[in-house]
Amino acid sequence: MIDIKIKRPIIIVGKSGTGKTTKALDLLDDPIIQYANEYSILDNFSIPVDKGILIEEVHYKPNIDLIVDTLLQYKGQVVLTSLNQKDVPKKIFNLCKLKRAGTINYLLKLHATETPNADAPVNYDINIFEMLHDYLKNSDREDVLNKLKMNKPRDKQFLSWLVMNIHPNKIAYIDAKVKRKWSQDYFYELLAYAHNGTISRKVEIPSRQTYSKVPSICRRVGLKSNEEYLLNQLLEDNDFADFVKTKVNNTERRTLKLGEKKKAKKQPKSTGLDAW
Repeated sequence: MIDIKIKRPIIIVGKSGTGKTTKALDLLDDPIIQYANEYSILDNFSIPVDKGILIEEVHYKPNIDLIVDTLLQYKGQVVLTSLNQKDVPKKIFNLCKLKRAGTINYLLKLHATETPNADAPVNYDINIFEMLHDYLKNSDREDVLNKLKMNKPRDKQFLSWLVMNIHPNKIAYIDAKVKRKWSQDYFYELLAYAHNGTISRKVEIPSRQTYSKVPSICRRVGLKSNEEYLLNQLLEDNDFADFVKTKVNNTERRTLKLGEKKKAKKQPKSTGLDAW
């Protein structure tokens, strides 16, 4: 981490295992450390300037008023950490300089350099495709639970992918009674243990949904996007059909069964006696 001498508050954003706290401590010398949801410092002027303050996990229910007071009043270095940027309140984020911890797992780098003979730590920073395969094939459900809580896949998308690979009865109750009605942690805990980590067939991933181009065509010819029935009736009129042909491309012409636009043939250049 580059030694930053400015006193503007710094927020370090990165997922678990990327070394946020280690990088924050590199900027401070024996600082006061508090979690954002338990932040309780009131007298910011009584803290020595060279002491420094580290505020951890600003993404989780931060005490916004007290933290903002510290960022505005304390003259020393303040460093904050967060798992992500979107959950940091704007009142706090706008006062800070953003630093990213990086996407490479910090523990994996540390393992390669300092403990080459030890077992490699688990990389919890995975995408939804890897999360789906791990959920279906990993028999260590505690490990699956940790990955769910750290990566927080979108509930609706993840459940729709699961239902293609496991019996719907396993997740029906979770989808109907728990999703977004109980705490997120409780949702992931039930979801992790709804499956035992064994699957006898190939994992299926849904293909991208195709969307109809007709609503867009309707808007271009002066109709509402849901008036497809009216468009089909109007296309029976030749004059209206000719008008629509000027608004659509060949792919959309095939959709409306109007025929493709004929390509103009290039006329051969006449060669006169002067060319010889």
